[in-house]
Amino acid sequence: MEASIISSYPRLRLSRRRDVERRLHELLWLLKTLYTNVKFLGEKPINPSQLYSTQKFLESDKLGIVLRSMLLHGYNAPIIVIRGWKSKLYVLDGHHRARVSLWLRISINSFILDIPDYRRNDAVLIKDMELINPPDTPSAPLIKIWRHMANTIYSLEKIHEKTAIIWKEKIPINELIATQKIVQSQIREKNILDEPILVYDYNNEKYVIDGHTRTCTNLFLGREIVDAVVFSFDEKIGLLYTSDKLGKPRFTIEFCKPCR
Repeated sequence: MEASIISSYPRLRLSRRRDVERRLHELLWLLKTLYTNVKFLGEKPINPSQLYSTQKFLESDKLGIVLRSMLLHGYNAPIIVIRGWKSKLYVLDGHHRARVSLWLRISINSFILDIPDYRRNDAVLIKDMELINPPDTPSAPLIKIWRHMANTIYSLEKIHEKTAIIWKEKIPINELIATQKIVQSQIREKNILDEPILVYDYNNEKYVIDGHTRTCTNLFLGREIVDAVVFSFDEKIGLLYTSDKLGKPRFTIEFCKPCR
């Protein structure tokens, strides 16, 4: 992702390990002024499904950027967690990283502070946090693609009352099934063309949820395989019924002709 874009929006910058370590020292100093018994327990992996929030919402563009970085580039900066009242685990820093880890079904490295008196009555599990679209989201196409992915997956989670599982996969174009008619022209920008499409996996069939035009453009360029962000709830979602009505079309030159 273009560093110049991210540097223009401080809230979208990804924390590095040293940033988290600096934040940890700041929080330790602050929390020791508020609580009598504060201990640093070190770093260990935590199952994100056990984590509670200390903020009200996640930001869709930030969530998309973190998903891209963790899924495609191995980004793994630790988070900061308080073990509080009744050993409940609260995220102080790293809510977006925790949420993506839940999607990926991986443990997340955590700096753990033990504060037995700490409690938040308004805290919800990470999986239940709300997602908002910040008004200052950059207009850069890359950010828009990943914000849209995050919003799409989140919206379907709300509808189906389940947490998606997400993985990356290289998929032959001839195995993909469309969920809409092709109405747009080809993609011209190479950096956008190379971004993964969004695919839903159901009964071992791969349905394109977002990225129909990118898929057709890749087909016209003679490519046989595309990168995909794949997710699933193990149940049929609405767009699959739309695909059924269209005859579950495959991506062929004939199907993609409107993109010419």
